[in-house]
Amino acid sequence: MTDPESGTTDGVRAADVYEATLQPRPGGRVLRGARLAAAFAAELAWGLLPSPSLHDVVVTRRVDGAELLRVPAGDPTVPGDMLAQVQRELAQRSPADFVAEWGADEPV
Repeated sequence: MTDPESGTTDGVRAADVYEATLQPRPGGRVLRGARLAAAFAAELAWGLLPSPSLHDVVVTRRVDGAELLRVPAGDPTVPGDMLAQVQRELAQRSPADFVAEWGADEPV
């Protein structure tokens, strides 16, 4: 039976199993500096150039901290938008639905 509030079948929400955080993109100081310079150049061009993401939204399992999903956070001026979207999805979906929707490879 489906819970109308959470949309889950057994009452377990993905947010009960997984956690989403905002983390700097991987890479050394040189790569991070290059991304920052490219984001600055894109901002100077009034958005005519695509801006690289400076952060990733990382979804991990609460039990062991294993990384389930990593996606670029998008626009460096508002990285929290993608984080908020992922957190909404975690709150509204079952763990299996979340994994299927976001294309994570790991089974629930």
